[in-house]
Amino acid sequence: MKQLFIIFVLLSSFSCKEEAKPNSLHIEPPVKTKTVNTLPKKTFDFTSIPKDTLFVTGKHIVFTRPSKKEFELLKDQTGIYEVDSDFGLYTSKVTDSLKNTYKITTTSKRIIAVVESHDTTYIDRLTPKARISRDPIHYSAILVFNDFFSIYSNVYTDAAYYGLIRDYYTTVRYEKPIEYKYVVSRNGLNIREADGSLDGKFNNGDRVNVLGYTDDIVEVQDKGKTITGRWAIIQWNDNGRTKKRYVFEGFLGDIKDVKVFEDQICTGFKLIGEARYNSSNADLECLSKYLDLELISKKDFNAIHNKYKGELQIRPSVIIKENEDKTQSISLPTKDRLIVYNSKVGYGNSTHVYYGDIDFLNQYVFHHTYPEAEEQFYSFIDRNTGKETIVFPEFPYISIDRKKIISFVFDVYEAQFFIEIYKINKDKSITFEHAFNFVHWLKTYQNEVKWISNTEFAIEIVNQNIWNGSEVKQPQYLKIKLKE
Repeated sequence: MKQLFIIFVLLSSFSCKEEAKPNSLHIEPPVKTKTVNTLPKKTFDFTSIPKDTLFVTGKHIVFTRPSKKEFELLKDQTGIYEVDSDFGLYTSKVTDSLKNTYKITTTSKRIIAVVESHDTTYIDRLTPKARISRDPIHYSAILVFNDFFSIYSNVYTDAAYYGLIRDYYTTVRYEKPIEYKYVVSRNGLNIREADGSLDGKFNNGDRVNVLGYTDDIVEVQDKGKTITGRWAIIQWNDNGRTKKRYVFEGFLGDIKDVKVFEDQICTGFKLIGEARYNSSNADLECLSKYLDLELISKKDFNAIHNKYKGELQIRPSVIIKENEDKTQSISLPTKDRLIVYNSKVGYGNSTHVYYGDIDFLNQYVFHHTYPEAEEQFYSFIDRNTGKETIVFPEFPYISIDRKKIISFVFDVYEAQFFIEIYKINKDKSITFEHAFNFVHWLKTYQNEVKWISNTEFAIEIVNQNIWNGSEVKQPQYLKIKLKE
């Protein structure tokens, strides 16, 4: 689980089962700090701000402030210059005073990536996100300690910053777990205090840091079954405070035991038009009226013979030159001229890979990477004009009847998975139709799409909560049929 604990976000408590009460444990109450300067609330369009990223780990203090481009959007806000001046003054005092004690970075980068022992949490300052911030974060102090962090948004005095830093680092504790376990319950797992009262809830698939176990054996009734286990003593953080809490061992397992439950497969959002990556205005629903979704066995998946033979062909007239840094420089012949894509490794450079031609669309297929802008995408390039005709965030899969294109997208910043559907028109133009955002699972990158018919295909999937980009040991398999 990504451990996100922010001073201005309160985690809800839930109840799912009656459990025995563990032995008592004294916990100190949290201390809050008053903000002294805030910005007026107003909605801005931050889509033009690049998603450049700062990676942090261990014990690290990060002060964030707007970039020049971001400040241009905010500059008409009343008090913004005073806020910016105060932030610069107070954080400079803190940095000068504590630089020999803490690692401190002041940044205007949009994304702060906290590298944890098992995963990386991406904080997009300008996109409000549940459990991180309800509003964009322009000025803030992000206090990081190993797998945990707290965000203190807006501007404080230097004295207040000293207090925040002192309180956080004297109360946060990261004890090395004896083992890591994962929640394997469909409805999640309650977190309890020593007296048995609820203090939060893990979701299915969340990772749990286990510090030890009690000697008590507990019995829990679940759907007519009796499940026995001990109390697992866990490390739990709330609003920057590290606490020892308890969860029932019977609903913990190894990562290979985590799965997507059948009734969770269809849960998601249908997105259209410009809202294709924004589910805030869409309704969470079962998407079975748009798609037939069926979990199948590994045996059945392996038995599927992919009926799609592929459209990509390498054109001999495309000239590929291998560079010293292992990249390629590619010369594309068009109707009137030769277009060259030069690749070079480096932060301010770009790399390009030629995948082949799609003859019936008269398109070259390319993959492009721009490290400085932190962008990578696929594109179709017209073989006659040399112009880019359409861009896909991930590889475009063409249906057998050449009427649809499907692309699978995982946004690492928002931890969201999308299936995008495009239509190939009679004139060979391509238009975006809609996207589906699924909340419990995503497609892995270990197996390609297996087309069964013009509208049906099978893919390999995994629970989103355990995905960190590495190889999936125990994937599941899903058959999807388009109804539209």
